[in-house]
Amino acid sequence: MVSLERPPRWGLIAIVVLLLANVGLVLLLVQRNNSAPDAGPAVAASATATSSTRTSSTPSGSSTASTSPSTAETTSQGGALAVYGDGYSSGNSEGGEGAAGWPALVAQQLGMQLELRAATLAGYVRPGSTGQTYPQLVQAQPPADAAVTVVFGSRNDVAATPAEVQAAATSTFQAILAADPTTKLVVIGPCWSSSGAPAELTAVSDAVRTAATAAGATYVDPLTLGWFSDPNGLVSPIDGISLLDAGHVFLSQQIAPLVESARTS
Repeated sequence: MVSLERPPRWGLIAIVVLLLANVGLVLLLVQRNNSAPDAGPAVAASATATSSTRTSSTPSGSSTASTSPSTAETTSQGGALAVYGDGYSSGNSEGGEGAAGWPALVAQQLGMQLELRAATLAGYVRPGSTGQTYPQLVQAQPPADAAVTVVFGSRNDVAATPAEVQAAATSTFQAILAADPTTKLVVIGPCWSSSGAPAELTAVSDAVRTAATAAGATYVDPLTLGWFSDPNGLVSPIDGISLLDAGHVFLSQQIAPLVESARTS
């Protein structure tokens, strides 16, 4: 039997080294194949994530903000309406409180932001429920960038002298215009809740008119216009003075055109 020749010792070593190198190469290729990313699913996942992000950041077509301005934006577009007055402006339990009051109704109708500074029983001379007169109400909370400022009243000054009323009214209007020189000032005289206002109240109205005219303000006289000459359904039957909600609606109908005219003049 022919025996195979045995390879020399160095040849065996070379064969072993070659075999080990081949095995190492195979293992390296296998490892690289297992760790390589799958391009198809990775791209698809990335596209899905991008689409999801864009969808969540895009406003909905049914969003109120994208179709119409908010209430706050609407009211700010018309400017601010500052109101100083007595119980006919603040309202009370008989009517005209909050959104039912003529100041709120006018502001809503004209798209304005309301700044109400009123106190029951207050007047230019007489302190009201807060202990403040009109000049003190203005001093405590002067108007700031108000498109229109309304000062309304007051029948509560009926016991004051015309000179006292005129001086206090002059001080009030000067303080308003000093704090807010560009505001349009509308002054509304005192109201009486029935026909036949007393002569003392007419004198109050005349004193306020004189001060308002000197300040360059628009003056409106409810006594002459007879705003509440027929109080039925407008004035409380309990005290004969306080306005019902309907009375505030009536006032809003009279005052809104005055405010709008002043704002656009």
